[in-house]
Amino acid sequence: MEQFLNKLKDISDFFIRIDQKIGFKKVVKYVVLILLVLGIVNFKTVVKEIVEVVSEINEEKHTEQLQLRDELLRDLQPLLNEIMAQVKADRLLYFEYHNSKENLVGIPFKYADLVLQGVSYNVSAVPDGLYKDINTGTITPLYEKLKHDIVSSDDSLFCYKYPGTYELFNGNDGSEKQVFVSIPGVDQPIGMLVFEWVDEDQVIDKKRIEYILGGHGGNYLSRINGLIMSKTR
Repeated sequence: MEQFLNKLKDISDFFIRIDQKIGFKKVVKYVVLILLVLGIVNFKTVVKEIVEVVSEINEEKHTEQLQLRDELLRDLQPLLNEIMAQVKADRLLYFEYHNSKENLVGIPFKYADLVLQGVSYNVSAVPDGLYKDINTGTITPLYEKLKHDIVSSDDSLFCYKYPGTYELFNGNDGSEKQVFVSIPGVDQPIGMLVFEWVDEDQVIDKKRIEYILGGHGGNYLSRINGLIMSKTR
């Protein structure tokens, strides 16, 4: 204990002598100046370390997002299968919207990708890559209509009301009839569901589908939206 007190006294005497000779404020300025010089000399090293830290943080965030994506797909698949069975569709396609490009003035394009699908017995799945990077500009009438209503292809004027959509789906994946449903988000749609039937004589009951998807039925749209938002960070 006595040795510690002697060292403390020596340190105190050292600072007192410095203060008496050049002033303590000047000492602080010199220390700051030295630190600045060291920072300038080691500028590249400091920048490199900062870049490495930022890269590590971004990599960790990306890994976390990929894990959330895996969890979403895992939890969403059985829900889609349940919805498809309730609606009695032959196939259910789950699309998500995304934007990854811009035009020359910086306005982003919006695309739709097929992410998951449910398929009933004896019906083939849609081939991978068939519905990828669909520019929503090519199906604008459908995209806008879906904001307010369910759309069925069981309409004699469907190909005229929704040009682009008819050519994209009819005959492209073996289905004869489709029902399109928007997946609502907080500010804008997250994606859409496409129910498909391979029998051209299939009768589409829009009211029944609306009931099943809505709050009086299985409340499936809200469940899908809630599941997606729960995986958002």
